[in-house]
Amino acid sequence: MEFDTLGDLILNESFREYVEDTNPESVNLWNEYISDNPDKKKEIDDAVTVVKALLNNRKSHVPINKNEALGKLMKIIEEEQPKPVGTIRNFNSIWVKIAAVGLLIFGLSSLWNVFHTRNINNQDLAYNEIIVPLGEKAQLVLSDGSHVWINSASKLRYPVKFGDLSREVTLEGEAFFDVEKKQGKSFVVNTHDVKVNVLGTAFNVRCYPGDKKTQTTVVRGSVKVEDILGEQKAIIIKPNEMATLMAKVPEEQQTSRISSFTVNKVDPIKLVSWKDQMLVFDGESFEDLSLKMERWYNVKIKIETEELKSERFSGKFVHNETVYQVLEAIKITTPITFRVEKDTIIISGIN
Repeated sequence: MEFDTLGDLILNESFREYVEDTNPESVNLWNEYISDNPDKKKEIDDAVTVVKALLNNRKSHVPINKNEALGKLMKIIEEEQPKPVGTIRNFNSIWVKIAAVGLLIFGLSSLWNVFHTRNINNQDLAYNEIIVPLGEKAQLVLSDGSHVWINSASKLRYPVKFGDLSREVTLEGEAFFDVEKKQGKSFVVNTHDVKVNVLGTAFNVRCYPGDKKTQTTVVRGSVKVEDILGEQKAIIIKPNEMATLMAKVPEEQQTSRISSFTVNKVDPIKLVSWKDQMLVFDGESFEDLSLKMERWYNVKIKIETEELKSERFSGKFVHNETVYQVLEAIKITTPITFRVEKDTIIISGIN
C-alpha cells in the first residue's frame, strides 16, 4: 500500500474510512501501515488534518460567500496543523489539491458549488468549474465515475450531476479522460475548436487557447473528433493515433479561420505522461517545448534566437527537477545559453 502524493492519500477510500472510524478493517489496515512505516507519519498526519477539515465542513452549514467559505476552511487547517517555517509554497500546493481533488471526491458538493454554480437552458443543471493554475495539476472523479486528470493552466467545466440523455464537459487547456461506459449515453468534450464524442475510452485532449492546434490522442477505445465549425469532416481515431486540427485565422479576416485535420501514429504513453508527473519531449520544437515548461514550472520563457524555435528536442524529466536543471540537460545536446532577467528566462542559440 503506497502513495505518491497527498492527493493520492486523500482519494484513498479506506483512508477516509480510517479517519472517520467507520470501518474496523480500514482502521486496522492503516494502524498497521503507520506502525510499519514511521517515516510516513508526517504525510499521514497532514492528510488526516485535511480530511477532517473537509468532513467537518460537510457537516456544517456552508456560507454562500466564496471568500468566507474558503477562509473558514483555511482557518480550520491552520488551527489544527502548525505551519512549519519555509513551507508556504508546499502548503499552497496542498490547497490546490484539496480544491481540485478532495472536495468533489468526498461529495462536498455544497462547498464546491460556492466556486461556480449556475443554471443552463432552464434545465436546472448545476455546473462546477475547476481552474488549475500554472505549475499545478489536479484530478477528479465525475458523477458518472469517469476519471479526469487536468494539466496546469487549464479549466474544466462540468455538471455536478449529468443529465439523463448526455454527458458533456467543456475544456480549455489539457486533460486526460478515462471515461466510464454508459449504455447508449455518449460522453462529449467540447473545446474552442473541436467536439470529441466517446462511449467508454481513455484519451487526451490538448486545446490551449494560445496554441495553433488542438490535439486528441487515444489510449484505449475510439473517439470521434468533429470540427465545431463544420469545415472539416468528422474523423474516427483509434488507439495510438492522434488527431490534430490546425486552425489559422487570416489576417484580413479576423472573423473566420482556415482549418485542416491530420491523423498520425503516436506513442500515447509519452503524450499523457504529464499526468504521472513526467515531462516528456519527443522530437518537439523548441518553441512547443518552452510553452510546456512555462505551464509546468510557472515561469516566463523568451526565445531570443528565431532559428532556435524550430530546433527539435527529445528528453524525459520528473516533476521534482527544476526548470534550470532541465535547461542544463538540454544544453548537452542543443547549443543554447540562458539567463534570467527580472521574471523571465531568456534563451539564446550559440553560433
